[in-house]
Amino acid sequence: MQASLKVTPTLLLLDLGEVRRLITQDGPRLARFIAVLREPQARCVRLRGVGVSALMRKGIPPGETLLYTLPDDPLDFEQEGPNLRLPGLRLYLGGPPAFVETPFYAWVEP
Repeated sequence: MQASLKVTPTLLLLDLGEVRRLITQDGPRLARFIAVLREPQARCVRLRGVGVSALMRKGIPPGETLLYTLPDDPLDFEQEGPNLRLPGLRLYLGGPPAFVETPFYAWVEP
């Protein structure tokens, strides 16, 4: 899988290159992008409707995006192999983990 990562002080954007099937804490989802926006008042949640205008202003199609918000800086992440670790959120790009470490997560189905 070819993916690209863009990180700014307000946004972490992972472009999977094509629409892929993701498994999330809310169940299966189709998405090309995974976006993490900084929202100081927010918990880490998958949003429905909220944040759509922020994505559109950045040219990211909301219909193809799995969106999370974090109260922390999106620059505060670690990469472990193909996986991204953010406070309260894990993005497993190498497929399903042996166990899920956080209440919010997504992985790309192989």
